[in-house]
Amino acid sequence: MEETIKLLDILAWPITTIVILFLIKGNFPALMNRIKKLEVGGLKAEFSEGLKELKDIAERPSEETSAYSYDSKAIQLQRVADLSPNGAVFDAWREVELASISAALHNELTVRGPKGRVAGNAAVKELIQSKIINEKMAAIYKQLKELRNKAAHHQGEITSPEAKEYTLAALELAGQFREIKKKI
Repeated sequence: MEETIKLLDILAWPITTIVILFLIKGNFPALMNRIKKLEVGGLKAEFSEGLKELKDIAERPSEETSAYSYDSKAIQLQRVADLSPNGAVFDAWREVELASISAALHNELTVRGPKGRVAGNAAVKELIQSKIINEKMAAIYKQLKELRNKAAHHQGEITSPEAKEYTLAALELAGQFREIKKKI
């Protein structure tokens, strides 16, 4: 009898958890989509919410839309995302920074930040002020930057699928920056 009580005591939480999961299994994806922030121990999950915001920005209608093909860099970053999701995010972000700086330089704009360093932020600021890029492009840049910062400061675990989605969005934006030629 005593052994049965000990066994029930040990199995109570796992059985309760299984029953709850069974009851909500059909609604689980919807529940997960409603979670904006999840904290377990020292781990926070906000990255996927940021990706959803990025997708919303990218799907807004815009005057100019065009398709960009993904090159070997995209394939390479997709492979890196399987091994090191954070590394893939950093590499993809670097592509965006370099492309934004290049676009600003093609238009003879300032690419130096407040400390005198060449910076993507300074380049994008100048591109916005010169009306070379639209608000949608600026919003995508800002969202990608915020997500990169979350990855850099370990604010949540980035999964391989999230990193893959990020890299494709980043390369898409970098491609748009690369298409910017000198404003006439």
